[in-house]
Amino acid sequence: MTFFSFAKGHLLLPLCFFAAIIGVLEWTHTDMRLASELFHWQGGVNSWPLRGHWLTEGVLHVAGHYFVILLALSVVIAIAMSFRNDTVKPYRKGLIFLFCSVLASVLLVRMGKSVTHMTCPWDVVEFGGSMLHSSLFARLPEGAEFGQCFPGGHTSGGFAWVALFYVFKEYRPSLAKFGLAFGMILGLAFGIAQELRGAHFLTHDLWSLAIAWTSSSLLYYAFFLRPQVSKLPSAVRSMPFIKPQPHNRTA
Repeated sequence: MTFFSFAKGHLLLPLCFFAAIIGVLEWTHTDMRLASELFHWQGGVNSWPLRGHWLTEGVLHVAGHYFVILLALSVVIAIAMSFRNDTVKPYRKGLIFLFCSVLASVLLVRMGKSVTHMTCPWDVVEFGGSMLHSSLFARLPEGAEFGQCFPGGHTSGGFAWVALFYVFKEYRPSLAKFGLAFGMILGLAFGIAQELRGAHFLTHDLWSLAIAWTSSSLLYYAFFLRPQVSKLPSAVRSMPFIKPQPHNRTA
């Protein structure tokens, strides 16, 4: 399969859909509107009441973080087992792809935090903080402090597992949608919790999803679909001068 034919359905259409959604959210200032609704719904005045709640903080943030680490360790253990266990061996390539995809998604989001300027809702003046809110596509107001809250880091640990869609697509196609659903549900649970805590705006989490899907799609093509290039082109291999010639023996 050529990259273009793969990208049309797995990259171009999803990213166009994503761009349309982001455009509408930016145009309507949905980030601040939604955050304001959540803040006042909680009864917030100078802070976010659910920031330290046992469910949003203790379960979905802290325990969720360790759950993602446990999942990643399970994949690493399965990769190690594939070198000794004949039952796991056929899945080695898929397991390595899964680990690389999850790691790439998380690292790309971490890198994004270091180069963008967006703040967390709990740091914004309107919600009891001391910093000015600025859109991703707008310049920081003069004198505004540089934020490092974009994209959503914790959410990326959940959305990264959308790569399971491609793992099942390769080995168990009938379960591919369940793999996608697992990553989506885990990422949504983390994202909603973080938005309720005031840790992230809605678009922060949507960007994490887009990064996770894009990186897993690119890696899937590289691992499983990229045409194999032989060391020598077939036309060159067929030339007579590269064929072994018999040695002439002289008396």
